Amino acid sequence: MRRSTIFWTFAFLLLASSGCSYQRTYVQQDLIHARTRSVAVLPLVNLTAYPYAGRIVSEILSTELYHVAHFALMDRSHMMEALQGEDQDVGEVVDRKSAQSLGRLLGVDTVVYGSVTEYRYKRGLDEDPVVGINVRLLDVATGRVLWADSRTRTGGCFWLCEDSLNRVAQQLCHEMVQDMAGGSLR
Repeated sequence: MRRSTIFWTFAFLLLASSGCSYQRTYVQQDLIHARTRSVAVLPLVNLTAYPYAGRIVSEILSTELYHVAHFALMDRSHMMEALQGEDQDVGEVVDRKSAQSLGRLLGVDTVVYGSVTEYRYKRGLDEDPVVGINVRLLDVATGRVLWADSRTRTGGCFWLCEDSLNRVAQQLCHEMVQDMAGGSLR
């Protein structure tokens, strides 16, 4: 009886301490790394109730993309300056055609766009952060998606530490870019 109680207590603690996550990835590394690419990271569309979640995750993703060896990232301020006075709402790009059009307008050959589907604290025994991100890397000339990634993760440390939304988002973006880059990081 005592062994059974210890076993089930340990099993519960192990299960509770491991974060829940889901991921789905498509990548064509040979095409991504065939040449140096000029890249614009558009603000991700915020599909959550959390204010500015799309912008927050876009900034984190941009920081991670600076580590990719063959990427020359367009600075956000230059991007917004170039788009000033345009009809398109840069914060609402969810389709390939709009992303391709903005890429041409910006003069880059590659655009990153997507959405943030979750950015909140989930109530339970504790409040655990949950982050969901969908991103695509689009070749502007061909309209071809070179990388698509969708990930959701529930953070949380069981009793011993605290986790934040930002930390979970940083982990997700870091892992996404690592998988996409496939070893060509600076």
